[in-house]
Amino acid sequence: MPEEATAETGTRTFALSELMVVEKIRGTGAAKLIHDELLRGRPEDRVTLLVERDHPRVRALYEAWGYEWFGEVLPFSDAPLYDAMMLRLSP
Repeated sequence: MPEEATAETGTRTFALSELMVVEKIRGTGAAKLIHDELLRGRPEDRVTLLVERDHPRVRALYEAWGYEWFGEVLPFSDAPLYDAMMLRLSP
C-alpha cells in the first residue's frame, strides 16, 4: 500500500467497522440507509473499511456504494487477508 494512502492528519479518515444487519432485513436497503446516515455530515475526507477476501459479495456491495480497493491488509500473522477499501466523501 502506498505510504501516502496511510498518512493521517488526525481528521483525514473515518474508519468504518462491522456494519451488519440481521438476516431478515438483508436485501431491503437497510444497510445502505444506515451507512449513509452514519456518514452524513462527517468532516473527514474519506471513509475506509476492510473486507475479508473470502467475501467477494460483500466487497461487490461496497463497490456498488462507491468504495474503491486500495490495498491489502494482514492485521496480524494468523488473520485472514483483507482488502482495504476507501470512499471519498464530498466536502
